[in-house]
Amino acid sequence: MWFLALWLLGIISGLVHLYTLGFPNNVSDISTILLLHQFVVTFGLVGVIGYVVNIARADETAKMLGWPGGPFQVKYGFSQVGLGVMGILAIWFQGTFWVGVLVTMYIYGLSGLWSHTHVMIKNKKLDADSISNLIMDVVYQTFITVLSILAGGIWVLG
Repeated sequence: MWFLALWLLGIISGLVHLYTLGFPNNVSDISTILLLHQFVVTFGLVGVIGYVVNIARADETAKMLGWPGGPFQVKYGFSQVGLGVMGILAIWFQGTFWVGVLVTMYIYGLSGLWSHTHVMIKNKKLDADSISNLIMDVVYQTFITVLSILAGGIWVLG
């Protein structure tokens, strides 16, 4: 559920940004700022946490989770770092670059949806934590998609 905290942090930082602007009346501007904060804050922190947990502290994390650990965990950590870098780059590269950032997050979200489903099937149990992770996987992807549509100018060819 650590991702939920990052999601909320991105919303809060976006609301603070909007407050400093006097809350624009334009839905496109509001959505753009909220989405930018999801990229920079939420994705950026996913990258930082991914580095610490899956690269710098890989052995400790694997032991805590009961995973075998190894190079695949480090590879996963680097994919999280890549997501964080994409999110931070969204500060300077906007417009259609944001499609790449969104697609990267969609793939990350699908991996979460797959792995959370796999764990539930493997353990043959539906617990509140697993179900809430599945819901969050779907709801978050929907949230950033809606923001990207409302922002406008992102899903444009050429």
